[in-house]
Amino acid sequence: MYYDMVYEDYTKRETRFLHAVVKQYGKDFAESWKILEPACGSGRLLESLAQCGHTVHGFDRNRNQVSYAKKRLKKLSVKTKVWQDSLQDFKIEKAGSYDLTHCFVTTFKYLLKEKDAVASLKLMSQALRPGGLCLIGLHLTNYKDNPADYEKWVNRRDDVKVVSETWSEPAKIKQRTEAMRTRMTITEKGKTRVEETLWDFRTYSAAELKSLLAKIKTLELVACHDFHYNIRQKRKLNDAYTDIILVLKKK
Repeated sequence: MYYDMVYEDYTKRETRFLHAVVKQYGKDFAESWKILEPACGSGRLLESLAQCGHTVHGFDRNRNQVSYAKKRLKKLSVKTKVWQDSLQDFKIEKAGSYDLTHCFVTTFKYLLKEKDAVASLKLMSQALRPGGLCLIGLHLTNYKDNPADYEKWVNRRDDVKVVSETWSEPAKIKQRTEAMRTRMTITEKGKTRVEETLWDFRTYSAAELKSLLAKIKTLELVACHDFHYNIRQKRKLNDAYTDIILVLKKK
């Protein structure tokens, strides 16, 4: 619930963006798609896309998130499936059966080893039918301009207020990692509590991301956008931007 409150403003934008991407780059798509979301979290996008009439499947490593997603999708009339799994070695029932797979909000950077990143992209590719689309969103690192960073979001719903703050340390260039810290301050029924998480992300410069994509022979990069989710605003894959959304097509 609290996670959804922080990101609920993005849900409609991301949903509209996915439809715009399919309209522009997925010419042979039917009106209803079969979608796979690796690292689906609480299922906010699964729910939104299911309400549009699409078949949605998703998985997440966190069993609490999976449980929450299952509950929210249970009330829908369309077919849904959510299970616990990992980005680098997930299992699906049938290869080549999905029209679209997407992994936004830089979750892909949880994979700290190159071999795991390669494995994950290969599995996403295997999940897609020919002509299917794979969208990956992540923040890039410019090692020449690499300060610490801080972001803050605030949202309210009824008598609940959530303040989410994220800090990132300068990247460790040799290790290709950056330390992250998220603090969520929740005020509910007059009481306040704080939840904090520490973890590492893998870093990618534009060149490092291009090198990774070159190892996935079955996916072709057809466009780049950013986290403004504006289909008319294309980006180049370079270090001029801090965030990028890759639109990859299955050959």
